[in-house]
Amino acid sequence: MQSGTSNKWRSNGERRDRTTSSISSTPSRMSLQDEVDLLRREKLDLYSQLFEAGQIQRKLSGSRELHYGCLQFASEVFAARFLSGDFTMFLQHGSKVLTAHGDIAGKGIPAGMWFTNLAGLLQSYGHPDSDPAEIASEVNRHLCYLRPVAPFATAFLAQIDCDLGELTYCNAGHFPPILLRADGRVELLEIGGPLLGAIERAEFSSGTVALEPGDTLLAYSDGVLECCDAAGEEFGLERLVDTLRHAKQLSAHSTLMVLLAGLQDYANGSPVCDDVSLTVIQYEADSASSSYRIH
Repeated sequence: MQSGTSNKWRSNGERRDRTTSSISSTPSRMSLQDEVDLLRREKLDLYSQLFEAGQIQRKLSGSRELHYGCLQFASEVFAARFLSGDFTMFLQHGSKVLTAHGDIAGKGIPAGMWFTNLAGLLQSYGHPDSDPAEIASEVNRHLCYLRPVAPFATAFLAQIDCDLGELTYCNAGHFPPILLRADGRVELLEIGGPLLGAIERAEFSSGTVALEPGDTLLAYSDGVLECCDAAGEEFGLERLVDTLRHAKQLSAHSTLMVLLAGLQDYANGSPVCDDVSLTVIQYEADSASSSYRIH
């Protein structure tokens, strides 16, 4: 009995040894070149998906240009890492336009994923007839409800009556947009409240300004101010105001392009460390125009 058991275990052990030897001697099914090719294909597939996600972001943002009556609107967003945490949006109803410009905390894919949520909130609560302070309050309530998962966000929300040239806005913790008057005076639009998602039941208020022919409004993200030259010096608010004075063109889109060119010249090839976004609202100096176009 013991001898039979011993022979059985010896036989099993020999089979295990032969199996192990067979496995170890089997050549690899995938060569090093095949592995490199596989990784390259996976990388290209990932880049393709990220590019598609970026295009979805752009579509959710809506039109990049809008022209109604005497007012022109233009915006652009450049992501530092595939997807952007910055957002711009134009929602139009009749003669009223709601614009949103903001920044979701963080960079890259995490911030980009939250963009979809925030875009949905703005489209749900952001009717052109809504008061910007009420929109900010609703978005803040939603983000606070999702804490600690949801990120903080800043936003400049403005409702523009294009017939009257009246702009009602709420600045929720965002860098104050620059209002460059036709006569060269500068105003910073600061009325609003704290950043979104930080304080439950935070109070937000709206401010109102009258736009006049020749006025230009510029909203921007921190990526613009923090753009550095080769020496590491930031672009800053003062330089941005000066650039806006010299960048003004006949259209909001042209003004935006000149601003971006000035920013690129200043960086002079230095890498972009944060998302960059700009929104330009321009009241035509010649207010006789009453055309209506959306691009």
